[in-house]
Amino acid sequence: MQLTCASYDDAVTIEQDLERARHLAFAADEGAAKDLLLSLMPPITDADRDDLMLEVFAQLGEIYLVRTAYDGVTECLTRIRDCLRRYAQLPTDAGIEHMIRRYTRRALLLQAGFAAAHGEHESAAEALQLLAADTGGFADLAAEHAYLVTYARILCAVALCDDDLHVQSLPLWQEVLDAIAGPGDGSLFADALRVVGGIGYGRFCVETGRLGEAEPWLRRAGARATARDWHLATARTQLERATAAWAAGDRRTAQDLVHAAYPAIAEHARAHDVSRCWLYFGLLAISVGAYDDADERLGHAERHWRELGRPLHIHRILLQRSWVDIFRGDFAAAAERVGAARDLLDGWPRHSWLQYARLDDHMGSLLRAEALADPTAAGDRFTRAADLKIPAALAVDSVRYALADADARMRWATHVSARMLAGAFAVAWEWGNSDLLGELIEYHCARGTFVAPDFAAVTAAWADTATAAVPVDDADEYALVASGAAVVDAGPLTRLGALPPLRMEPGGEPVLSRYRDLARSRYGRELTAAEGEWSTWP
Repeated sequence: MQLTCASYDDAVTIEQDLERARHLAFAADEGAAKDLLLSLMPPITDADRDDLMLEVFAQLGEIYLVRTAYDGVTECLTRIRDCLRRYAQLPTDAGIEHMIRRYTRRALLLQAGFAAAHGEHESAAEALQLLAADTGGFADLAAEHAYLVTYARILCAVALCDDDLHVQSLPLWQEVLDAIAGPGDGSLFADALRVVGGIGYGRFCVETGRLGEAEPWLRRAGARATARDWHLATARTQLERATAAWAAGDRRTAQDLVHAAYPAIAEHARAHDVSRCWLYFGLLAISVGAYDDADERLGHAERHWRELGRPLHIHRILLQRSWVDIFRGDFAAAAERVGAARDLLDGWPRHSWLQYARLDDHMGSLLRAEALADPTAAGDRFTRAADLKIPAALAVDSVRYALADADARMRWATHVSARMLAGAFAVAWEWGNSDLLGELIEYHCARGTFVAPDFAAVTAAWADTATAAVPVDDADEYALVASGAAVVDAGPLTRLGALPPLRMEPGGEPVLSRYRDLARSRYGRELTAAEGEWSTWP
């Protein structure tokens, strides 16, 4: 709708339209909100109201940030800061100080969100810290400041999770929960925070295995979004519930939810969520053996993530697409995709040993499938598959040794390391290597040695958690996501440690010594305790 200057009697009308633009943006009608904001620029210029122009740029910046139009965010930030810089050089009064304080905060929100979206998490944290520390001043800005701080924390936490940095997001999520746990006052801003925060935290819970906690957050967010007629937000809660259903093995529910979510997500053209829908469409197709459909659907997901420039997501979708190649028997194509995925991981500045362990395990699965399909060359391929899968499985399973809580160890073993250990056993069995199979059984039965706890790093009380891929270098940090309640001192035998060398027979080599050495050299995981060996023969 084109508006002329004659449509405005005074600044009150402009402010009403600014409020309407905010409502449109919260309803995910960013196109209409953007058009309305741009139409307000001429009358605001005529009225010589820089404060209202700053509000236009602040709202436009948030719209561009949500729509990943990052050049627009940069332009809005520049306009805001140039204006504030000019006013800071003039004699100030209460009105000017009020405007500078308000829009400095709005600029810090955009700065934090922009940096987080680009994976510059340290810069995002600095902007967030400046925003949170800017307290006091004008009482009428207190509620807006609280909203900005919580929204910035959500943006930063979601971006960390997108980069597999779930552990680092934990303090932010705790602060977000403190802010949104109550029912709120029913205002537009309070509801928006509870919807966006509930969706983001629900996704965090799904990705870290806390499915029971994810469901109520997502349902509450969905109910609030539905009450506001925020159709995209409702669809996003359905998508996250679909991922939870998939993780729980409920394919029918996952299929129903992702199909219900897709129309609104596609209509609003949110590329990241569109890609995630296509990912699950592809996984559902794989589950019923429709490999051509699966490849096409996963290809759509890859295309959208390439357009967004998301290397880590492209890495993951390449691995998913390589499974389609494996099931088709096209092992050369699968190997090419896995190689491309490794190149992306090599170029990712925050890659972790866990991501490489999973990548090696996947390559081992490819070699194992190739060996099963071609028995004439099976021996060599099984050897190479074992060299990849067994050290990776041992390294991932070693995280259990850092978890003081018995339930946490069980959850890690069940939800993270079990599949990789199963693959290690399978390759030894299919290889026909009974000696290796016996060593794996012996090693797995021994499980670990109890050691005295180190209370310098105490686990957090994040109950009911069973984490997925949480890449950190210090194994103690896994307890922040994977542990239950913190363990208090219950005596000297309260924590598992790495196994010492194991010897099954007097003249034999220590159990799995070569594979344990490979795990240490490849992933930096210490799997062998520096103490006397255990003899396991009778």
